[in-house]
Amino acid sequence: MKVLLINAPRINSIWCGVPDIFNGKDQHLFPPLGIMYLSAWLKKHTDHEVMIVDPNADLLGFAAIEKRIREFGPDIVGITAMTHNLIDVHQCAEVTKRVDPGIHVTVGGPHAVSFPEEAIRLPHVDSIVIDRDAEVTFGEWVDALAGRRPRHEVAGVYYHEPDGTVVRNPARPILKDLSHLPYPDRSGVDLTQYYTPGMTGMVATTMATTRGCPQGCKFCLSTSAFSTRTPEDVVDEMEHCLGMGIQEVQFVDDIFNAPASRVVAISDEILRRGIKMAWGYKATVNATTYASLERAKEAGCTKGHFGVETGTVEGLQALGKTFVKLEHVRQVFKWCRELDLTSCAYIMIGTPVERSQDDIYRTIEFVNELDPDYVVYAITSPYPHTPLWKEGARLGLWDEGVWSDFMRNPTPELAARIPTVWTQHMSKDELLRIFKEVNRKFYFNPRKVLRTLARVSNLKEVQRIAQGGLAIAKLQLMNAAGRRI
Repeated sequence: MKVLLINAPRINSIWCGVPDIFNGKDQHLFPPLGIMYLSAWLKKHTDHEVMIVDPNADLLGFAAIEKRIREFGPDIVGITAMTHNLIDVHQCAEVTKRVDPGIHVTVGGPHAVSFPEEAIRLPHVDSIVIDRDAEVTFGEWVDALAGRRPRHEVAGVYYHEPDGTVVRNPARPILKDLSHLPYPDRSGVDLTQYYTPGMTGMVATTMATTRGCPQGCKFCLSTSAFSTRTPEDVVDEMEHCLGMGIQEVQFVDDIFNAPASRVVAISDEILRRGIKMAWGYKATVNATTYASLERAKEAGCTKGHFGVETGTVEGLQALGKTFVKLEHVRQVFKWCRELDLTSCAYIMIGTPVERSQDDIYRTIEFVNELDPDYVVYAITSPYPHTPLWKEGARLGLWDEGVWSDFMRNPTPELAARIPTVWTQHMSKDELLRIFKEVNRKFYFNPRKVLRTLARVSNLKEVQRIAQGGLAIAKLQLMNAAGRRI
């Protein structure tokens, strides 16, 4: 069987808190780890032929995607789906069936896991993978489609019978130990097309060492089932990446440091082997210790990304982050400065308890006090069926079923009805104006610019920093001209 794996493009994505200009390829582009893991599993455990297509890296429109499908001639097309880009997922499925109605279209990824009943009803979709850990499931499903095992015995799959009946096979248990999975198929993509903000190496990649998140924030749908890899397995993959000429890794786990001792164990393993590689990670502030940061720095860590979200106790309560203490947040960023670790704070603007610009600026003052090297601002966007979304529906801010309507019929018309910001106190236009202002004040601060430039190690870094500055400048101009941002 020939299997084509598509990372659905972001051509018609629903706006979700960050202006489009910051989501372009010239700002950041992560490798599609989900389908790279599937490709690796198929290549290791089956004899099926596999190809990956990432339209976001190759800047492919749907005509070009159709051309790739025709050229490869797949028996199966697997599409990874995020809920916010369902229009593009639907169009990928549609062009697949236009090439050949007999091609079997399978959809997986976060959307199929979180909303399986809606996903299986998508037009042109023959089956979906409902398991978060989809490697084994998808491998068995491809074998089943090849006639090597009964379809009804493959756990973790919903599929249509020829008469349209939906068969719902039971889910597969979540993997507790991810260490037996093969590394993502980095040979299946052009690694030079991908990069992460703040990277210092010429060739970088992303890695995942956990799945899920145990914290349960109100704005997120990440599963609470938390699975990990052993430190030895993580560092084995780092060595594998070094062998491919990769100089830097960004760990993209929702939470890399749960617990802090895990960071120390991975760092110890890196030091034991004498690996020289730059890396950074996303962390929860409450599980960050000075000892873990210090050991990570010794092992090559250059940056830490922290989900701060807000600078008030009231804001933390509203977002379900009562486990975070503001004084500890201050301490973590102070430690980063002391250790010369690049720090990045993720901040939400327009939370449910921010009733005015003055309320928002209480958080901005807190950010200034933290003095991070970078800030990723995002306007609070109520993701479908999260506790935050349900609270807004209870308050009458939107119809609770509007997301479900869109999921069953992903059209631009229904997408336009979906609320993308918390509008209880301020309009989207007001929040965008504040967003533009705080970005300009932070990134065009001469002291910040000089501190950033002082850390530059090569001309490629200068180019990426300039691209970021240009995006902020464009944001100001586009907003002033009344254009979509």
